[in-house]
Amino acid sequence: MKSYSIIRGEEYKKLSQLELDGNILDVGGSKHSKYHQLIKGKNKFTVINLDKNCEPDFFVNIEKKFPFKDGQFDHAICLNVLEHVYEFEHVISEQLRCIKPNGSIVIATPFMYHIHGSPDDYMRYTASAYRRVAEKLNCTISRIDPIGYGFFSLGSQCTGEALPTNILRTVVRSTAIFLDKSLNKISKKYRKLTNRIPLGYFVVLQK
Repeated sequence: MKSYSIIRGEEYKKLSQLELDGNILDVGGSKHSKYHQLIKGKNKFTVINLDKNCEPDFFVNIEKKFPFKDGQFDHAICLNVLEHVYEFEHVISEQLRCIKPNGSIVIATPFMYHIHGSPDDYMRYTASAYRRVAEKLNCTISRIDPIGYGFFSLGSQCTGEALPTNILRTVVRSTAIFLDKSLNKISKKYRKLTNRIPLGYFVVLQK
């Protein structure tokens, strides 16, 4: 059975709560990933990427103009991609151009996370950064959720994922989440500190 990191597991939980109908543009995604099946609704995905191993429908350099008409898609998703893109505002802007009015863009990015190339790793984004970008690009934020529970989750994410077996990783991950949730219940100070160290963000922009 596939074992996900804390941040990926939480992203997938949030995706499973979404219902998106119509044609969805998956920016930087993969045909091999299971997240398409998590999103409820009558939908069809078009994947764009430069990596042939992802088997995209179109090979696209997402830092350039997308080869699609204005309003061609109903929605877009961009999961764990923007940190690998230097011209990230352009990527969001092109998604907005390619979706219909009232369409949404679902974004997930790490924050407290190790440097990881694909092939490069440039950025980390805060909630404030997303708000400024949304204002600049004339769209709204319908939700922005921090991902993660606290210091133990952070420690697990940074070190526990290096453990050699899924069983050990799962035990460490579950223990970290339990400890963080327990401390968040009993300590206001811990909750306040937790808010400052999210593992990542899950964001939905509305055109």
